[in-house]
Amino acid sequence: MFTAARTPPHLATLIVMAAVPILTLNMFLPALATLAEEFGVSYGTAALSISLYMVATAILQLIVGPLSDRYGRRPVILVSVMVFTLASIGCALAESFTAFMLWRVVQAAVITTNALGRAIVRDVSPPREAAARLGVIGSVMSLGPMLAPLAGGLLLAAFGWRMNFVLFTGLGVLLFWVIWADAGETAPKTIRSVRAQIAAYGVLMRDGVFWSYTACASLSVAVFFAYITGVPLVVAQQFELSPAVAGAAMGAPPVGFMLGNIISARIASRIPLARMMLAGRVVTVLGLGVAAVLWAGGVLSPLGLVLMMTTIGIGNGLSLPTAYAGAMSVRPDLTGSAAGLSGAVMLLAGGALSWATGVILGLYDGGAGLLLGILLVTSAASLLVGLPALRLGAERDAAA
Repeated sequence: MFTAARTPPHLATLIVMAAVPILTLNMFLPALATLAEEFGVSYGTAALSISLYMVATAILQLIVGPLSDRYGRRPVILVSVMVFTLASIGCALAESFTAFMLWRVVQAAVITTNALGRAIVRDVSPPREAAARLGVIGSVMSLGPMLAPLAGGLLLAAFGWRMNFVLFTGLGVLLFWVIWADAGETAPKTIRSVRAQIAAYGVLMRDGVFWSYTACASLSVAVFFAYITGVPLVVAQQFELSPAVAGAAMGAPPVGFMLGNIISARIASRIPLARMMLAGRVVTVLGLGVAAVLWAGGVLSPLGLVLMMTTIGIGNGLSLPTAYAGAMSVRPDLTGSAAGLSGAVMLLAGGALSWATGVILGLYDGGAGLLLGILLVTSAASLLVGLPALRLGAERDAAA
């Protein structure tokens, strides 16, 4: 029970490693207003605890990926979980907003378990099998954005916002023990110097196949962020419906995402990665295209709009596991670096389009038509940037 693991982690452990960062981000959302009131800051200032946290996770992935290729997945993950646990204690005990924010940014260290969990899957599985396993993990992870805010709201109502961080502290201790007992080292042994590791990282950054997979995945994620940013405004202004309806509408892509991941888990091992990734993009483009045509014809109801938006999630569920596996397969000796770099780019792309969507809809008082246009153009772009992975990957396989 307390012996250090020497074998690769079981699937359940990988799921836990992927789930904790999602819980850490989403469970705290209902507490933002209470946090602002207690520390005497505006809601916008309190929301920095989300936006700066996401920026920190993007930066950290750029760092921990190469470190894990150089020193191994296990030590980097264990140290990160220890840092996360200490930071959660700091958040729970913070007596000022500044102190809270400092600890909250440090808490972002937990993203390591998600990013390097993907690297571990690729370490121990061939590319297509890795995509299938990532689909299984993704199907469970999709429950997080749906259930975590509910759990966080219940904790807030019963015990106050600090209880979230007491729970995160307990999760950190549990996660450390699970990884210690069931996540042996999987990274290929390397004797590279730090300088050589950095040089190899540069080779990865110049790889066209890697960037095709990464760009396709990043724009796919950005479509989801744009949707959840724009749909509350559209539902309120265009359809004059309640916030409760907006909340239900935001759940449509995660439901589709779960379905898409279930399909990926079943068939990804039999289909080339780039084809599977592009199939997901076609599903989303077709779904959004049909929604745009129906909207232009004046026959798209609010319910119909929400139902069509499930194609965002289905497409991402098909595309993302294969895109992750593809990006991490171009240089097997740099799997951790690829996982970190691709993860950081995805977060930044999602945040950028989320911000841009809010600005555009606000400036032009846009409704469903403008939001559909943003989603459709971005989805079409994700399809186009993924095409080189199909062509260049086939050429590379033929030359091998």
